[in-house]
Amino acid sequence: MSVPGQPPYGQQPYPQQPDPSGAVPPAQHRRKVSTGQILGGLLLVLVVVFIIENSRTVKIRLIIPEVRAPLYVGILIAAVLGGLIASLLQYRRHRKRQ
Repeated sequence: MSVPGQPPYGQQPYPQQPDPSGAVPPAQHRRKVSTGQILGGLLLVLVVVFIIENSRTVKIRLIIPEVRAPLYVGILIAAVLGGLIASLLQYRRHRKRQ
């Protein structure tokens, strides 16, 4: 039993008919990557390599206590705090403009 518009069971589908107007079908939509995304990715790779290279244990002095931890922990904490401060400053600047 065959369905209209479909090839009989077990046979190859019908070849697609060319557009009679001669128009070329549009290319599939490609996602654009911005310069900021590329730079962010490169920065992430550099930070990961830097952390891997600096994995020895060091003394980290917080306000009063002194802690022994791998150097990458201190680097990671500093990076997170820097990102938070930057996002807070950006939020304040955006809020002032409104």
